[in-house]
Amino acid sequence: MSSLVMFGATGGLGMEVAKGLVTAEGFEPKRSVVRDASSDKAKKLQAMGWTLVEVKDLTDPAALEAVVQGAKVVVSTLSGNDMIPIETSIIHASKKAGVTLFVPSQFGVDYTRWGSAFPFLAGKKAVLDAAEKEGLPTLSVFAGFFSDLIFELFCDFENSKVTWIGDGNDKVTWTRRSDIGYVLAKALADPELSNGGTLGIQGDFQSFNDATKILGDALGKEFTIEYMDPNEAKKQEDELLKNGLKGDLGAFFGSFKLHLMGEPARGNNGCDLSMSFNNYGIELQTLEDVCKSGVYGS
Repeated sequence: MSSLVMFGATGGLGMEVAKGLVTAEGFEPKRSVVRDASSDKAKKLQAMGWTLVEVKDLTDPAALEAVVQGAKVVVSTLSGNDMIPIETSIIHASKKAGVTLFVPSQFGVDYTRWGSAFPFLAGKKAVLDAAEKEGLPTLSVFAGFFSDLIFELFCDFENSKVTWIGDGNDKVTWTRRSDIGYVLAKALADPELSNGGTLGIQGDFQSFNDATKILGDALGKEFTIEYMDPNEAKKQEDELLKNGLKGDLGAFFGSFKLHLMGEPARGNNGCDLSMSFNNYGIELQTLEDVCKSGVYGS
């Protein structure tokens, strides 16, 4: 039986995805590549059922090729500045080892409709281009905004305030990170995706205004909402990005925040998966479920 190999499982997204992905059927063993097998996070993965494989240097081609030998599917939830070169190296090693499907670290907006002009998204597109050049089929997974994390970027919890771009009535997809792994586990058994493609996942579909009310009700708070003109927001986004590309990380993430909030108000439907998602019959957590779960405090 062929194995399933996962990279990046000790990260914030990876640890959540790993919970469900380990339930995938038809793979033995399920191997998680970690830099330190003695770490607390690695031990948590082992407790989930993952077989740990320690690789100190993810830029070592020989080490990568060895760890993906015998694998049918390789999944990455890597992030950070070295994501592109590492995933590109994983692609080369996977192709040489006979891997038949690579799931890159996408998992957010549907870049095929959203676009990849923003540098962070351009990097994800570069990984897919590298896989296509190598001839390795890819499965891109899109889940919209991470409902258990995104409000930390969008909202001022201390002052119970949030600023939306446009009128706040644009609807987008919201999905809990841990739900992604369970759906992906089912999707890997779908013969229609064995040669790659795209998978949309959706836990809920709500407007920014309604999402704010759901969050406030769950926390027992009333958020003050302010609105920003989409064109003015784009000017601010571009200005912050200029500084961000010069090394100012705060400005970079500030620009990305405005980008994520502003594109729906400017007519971009790349975070609307309501017509294209497939949860494979799994009941995912709604936005209300997530907000009441305690991830944003009380």
